[in-house]
Amino acid sequence: MRLSNRENISLKLKDVYQEALRDGISQSDLHQVYKKSVAGKLLPASRSIWNCENVVVFYLSAIMTCILISIYYDGVDPRCIVGTNSLTQELSRPTFQCDMCKDIDQVPTIDGNLLTKDLFLSKYAYTGIPLLVKNGAKNWSALHTFSFDYLKDLYQLTDGALEAVAENCQFFPYKTSFSSLTEVFEMPKEQSKLEPGQPEWYVGWSNCHPDVARELRRHYTVPTFLPDDSESSNLDWLFMGGFGGGANIHIDYVQRPSWQAMIAGKKSWKIIPSPECDSVCKTLNATMEKGDIILVDTNMWYHSTYIHPGEMSITIGSEYD
Repeated sequence: MRLSNRENISLKLKDVYQEALRDGISQSDLHQVYKKSVAGKLLPASRSIWNCENVVVFYLSAIMTCILISIYYDGVDPRCIVGTNSLTQELSRPTFQCDMCKDIDQVPTIDGNLLTKDLFLSKYAYTGIPLLVKNGAKNWSALHTFSFDYLKDLYQLTDGALEAVAENCQFFPYKTSFSSLTEVFEMPKEQSKLEPGQPEWYVGWSNCHPDVARELRRHYTVPTFLPDDSESSNLDWLFMGGFGGGANIHIDYVQRPSWQAMIAGKKSWKIIPSPECDSVCKTLNATMEKGDIILVDTNMWYHSTYIHPGEMSITIGSEYD
């Protein structure tokens, strides 16, 4: 069967992206190139960095050429052509006003008992300013219920739950060799218990199975300080793993700001302004402990996480509007 121009372009874009990955192009590399092009900073670069940037620019040029050709021949909206990969997403990301973070040098922190709906709405909810809420989830039964074994039993015993993650949700293996949540729950017991000498692991996934969602939400509620007219996403996001690097530096492409609650363990965040705000805003750091909630507009801020030694890290979160 003959492929349409659109299908051919889509396949070529996919090939370009895969080749870029094989050549070692990362989102961090792209971040550096974009920072220079948007902010107009021509900083001295080593030969190796310059070569890397040339490769990035080459792939970006190839992608844009493909898009222009497809538009010329088919009149196709480029949003229908470009896949959701880090290269094209960064190109299409809107720029942001930097006023909201220019005077912030640390993540604001407040005790959950003192954070009212009115205070949250007026200062934080939709401003783009990150917020750490201490003890914001301290009354959730999830803190005493969620564990690797609990989640394993929930997914393995709920009909279609693992298939739903594989087919309709998202799974993030990060630096592991796992290709699915099914494989995560099949790891050796010693590895799941984070015993010494076992491979490190940290994964994340979204849940879109209604029965699993109902069970999870028996043990947590949306944060009480969210505005009354706020609507939360139907998706739960879970992240779980042991000591070491969590998620590498990245930016999300979701519809709304996000909140995340620390159910077990301890996690630190590095929150980095987008390239156009580099000269105005500072990199921020925050550490979550059990029962804390962090709120970050991850569409605006680049971020990475680090898992502290000790108890397994488990977080759950969602989006709000």
